[in-house]
Amino acid sequence: MRVLAIFTCYNRKELTKRSIETLSCNESVTFDYVVVDDGSTDGTSEMLQSLPAQIDVVKGDGNLFWNRGMHKGIEYVKQTYPDYEYYMLMNDDTKFFAGVFDRMLPKLKKDTVMVGAICSDKGELSYGGIKYVKGIRYKKYGPKAQEICFDTFNANCAVIPHDIFMQVGIDPYYQHSIGDFDYGLQISKKGYEIRVYSEYVGECNDNTLQKTWQDETLPRLERIRLKESRKGLPFRDWFHFLRKNFGLGTAVIRSATPYIRILLGTKTRYSGS
Repeated sequence: MRVLAIFTCYNRKELTKRSIETLSCNESVTFDYVVVDDGSTDGTSEMLQSLPAQIDVVKGDGNLFWNRGMHKGIEYVKQTYPDYEYYMLMNDDTKFFAGVFDRMLPKLKKDTVMVGAICSDKGELSYGGIKYVKGIRYKKYGPKAQEICFDTFNANCAVIPHDIFMQVGIDPYYQHSIGDFDYGLQISKKGYEIRVYSEYVGECNDNTLQKTWQDETLPRLERIRLKESRKGLPFRDWFHFLRKNFGLGTAVIRSATPYIRILLGTKTRYSGS
């Protein structure tokens, strides 16, 4: 079976190489790739072209970041490679486990997105399925949650059947994060199931909060500046996500909440991607 994997990369050549090489450690599944290289200057494109896998590199100018890079890649794939049975969204900082897709792929269903949960180097859950529990509050689940049909997912590894992939796209409004949450919500709103595979598929540590807008040790003005940066949680992106998925009332109230919490010095815990 051949699966087309899609990811965005920028200046982490060795991690990107490792991710692709570990995906090759499957006997019955072959991965082809569309990679959006968003202006890497460390030789990533040359490295990709030297690998034995079938890799189509789409160039970015350094301003796409994750979400718009994935939007570009997905739309390119829909036009150029429309005949794959399955597509996979992935992050290139993941070290995949040998043989795991040999076990996963035979269990896939044409009406279900299969999320591959990722663990840390200590074996703890990093990324997986997302279930909203109250309003915009959510919980993240890993392989043990076999009874849950999820609302959305972290796109560090998500295998998507052809028909679902062709119907749904990533919203290019978002600059960097939140786009995977929005993408998964659009899939579940169409009535498709989102499940998590029964074992971890790879290893990648969760992003640290240090030196981000959620770092409570930083000065308040610095946290607001970081929040409004492209890699933070810009007001326009967050408001758009809330209005689109939870309604105008929630967007008006909850888009202001992070600023209030920063100014009051109380905890802010949000992980959008």
